[in-house]
Amino acid sequence: MRLKADVVVIGGGIVGAACAYYLCAAGLDVHLVERHFPASGTSRACDGLILLWDKNGAGLDLGRASAALWDDLSQTLDLDFEYARTGTVFLAENEMGVVAARERVAAMKSAGVRAEALDGPGLRSLEPNLAPDLAGGAFFPDDAQVDPRRATLALLAAAQQQGLTIHTHAEVVAIRRGGNGGGRVSYVVTPSGDIATETVVCSAGAWSNDVAKLVGIETPIRPRKGHILVTTRAPRLIRHPLLEGGYAATVQSDSEGLEVAFVAEMTASGTLLLGSSRQFAGHDRSVSLPVVRALADRAARFLPALVRNGVKVIRSYAGLRPWSPDHQPLIGPVEAVPGFYLAAGHEGAGIGLAPVTGWLMADWIIRAELPPFAGEVRPDRFDLVR
Repeated sequence: MRLKADVVVIGGGIVGAACAYYLCAAGLDVHLVERHFPASGTSRACDGLILLWDKNGAGLDLGRASAALWDDLSQTLDLDFEYARTGTVFLAENEMGVVAARERVAAMKSAGVRAEALDGPGLRSLEPNLAPDLAGGAFFPDDAQVDPRRATLALLAAAQQQGLTIHTHAEVVAIRRGGNGGGRVSYVVTPSGDIATETVVCSAGAWSNDVAKLVGIETPIRPRKGHILVTTRAPRLIRHPLLEGGYAATVQSDSEGLEVAFVAEMTASGTLLLGSSRQFAGHDRSVSLPVVRALADRAARFLPALVRNGVKVIRSYAGLRPWSPDHQPLIGPVEAVPGFYLAAGHEGAGIGLAPVTGWLMADWIIRAELPPFAGEVRPDRFDLVR
């Protein structure tokens, strides 16, 4: 079977779905190829937080643009994906943490992002069930959350209404190029047939390097494992998503060892998602009992009401974040391979940055005017040629 498309998007997670959505909205004939099924990878094994406070520079510019797009999508997509602008609460365990919280608040305010410093009593007025000895924190009212799996499916459904063709259980085994193998991409090969195209978008998340190798390049993207715990229903135990101050440090850390920081998010069904861990472990997605225990202990320290109210952990899972060395995604064309684009390397910000990634990708491909921050995330800031 030989098909034809303007663009082939590889990867059916939330970033691939956003790319497909905005490319279809631009009037292009798009085919999305997924080796399993939509949201079968990291997009179903993560939390759904859309954060601004943990970003700086180009990352903050990306985050603000994407947050606005999420707000728009919540009004325009037909399928509900549990979008809520809940705000997030930064938890300071001690006075050093309070100083860090105040510095983060000042940085956000100077960038035009709403933020409020909290002392101990102010923190507990927002979240009465927190540990009473926490020194303070900060509140960021513009942060939001979604259900990542539902959001992926909502984007794909909207894109299908605009002509998207989805190929599931279709792993890409080769990407052919013209000019004796050194020219522009010419078609994508899957076990069920080929798709002729001159434009390929790689949005395969933690597996993006495997796809990149098919065109003779190698990205610095590595899989970084993270665990999430799911509890029994505990409605109203927390009012906002909670993140301890050390969370940002674990994101920016390049440590090869295990890093753990308390994160809690209430779902629409009343269960809690508890995290988070970071660990380089290749593509191993198995759940580690010691990591589960470390997360549970950290959660009990910050939120003792979990124990007091008999809240149980009912399941746990692990996903792989696509890590990049400078903690910024790779979005845009690869100059060494005409027609090949990357939309990967978001690590834990993939949910929040998915819309702006798709929007930028559509702009790159139709050669529209790009915002200044697009240059900061171009893949060619790294040497990709093997």
